[in-house]
Amino acid sequence: MTDPNELLAAGLAGTRAYWEKKATAAGDDCARIEMSSRAQRMRFENFLVHHDFASASLLDIGCGAGGFFDHLSQRGFAGEYFGVDLTPEMVEHCRSRFLGGHFECRNVLEWSTEQRWDYTLAFSIHNVRMPGGRELMEGVTRRQFELCRRAAHVDLLTDRYEKFDPHIQPWRAEEILTMALAITPYVVLRHDFLPNALSVTLYREPLIDTHPHLVLG
Repeated sequence: MTDPNELLAAGLAGTRAYWEKKATAAGDDCARIEMSSRAQRMRFENFLVHHDFASASLLDIGCGAGGFFDHLSQRGFAGEYFGVDLTPEMVEHCRSRFLGGHFECRNVLEWSTEQRWDYTLAFSIHNVRMPGGRELMEGVTRRQFELCRRAAHVDLLTDRYEKFDPHIQPWRAEEILTMALAITPYVVLRHDFLPNALSVTLYREPLIDTHPHLVLG
């Protein structure tokens, strides 16, 4: 299989099948998403401490068990949240657990780009090794950027960490940075918040022109 569209479709199908199985077989939320609560919250904070999110509109792609919405609620979030996931069981779980959230079973690759959010976020949705995973990661990231007004944020695992299980997909920071720079020149890659993770944030505008506390002498 070498056709990029076929690879992307394979990655999408594999991702859906993997998480559908996890959603129905796992006993608690940490098992459903294969991550501890602390590690998940560290990933959320890596985005939140660097951005003005309190009244922003947020699209959470691959919302899983609703951890990001829960974390936002504890941080006093007063903006607009929209969580989507490929797995119906995950979405129903979120709807029953979080009455104040908006959750839908959607594939963002099939959306038009008419509706946009301030920030589009994908936390740890590309962590499982499978055929077409690379094409899916880039395809979703490009669509995230198309759907954002301010920035698209992607959380990944880093290949600098060497203790992953065989089914886990780590990513090379240099490759991720090259991909992001092909989409926008305004990119921040962080590799400083957890030993096994990295993130890349793709901005619409240069931060030096938009930071509200910038002092120019």
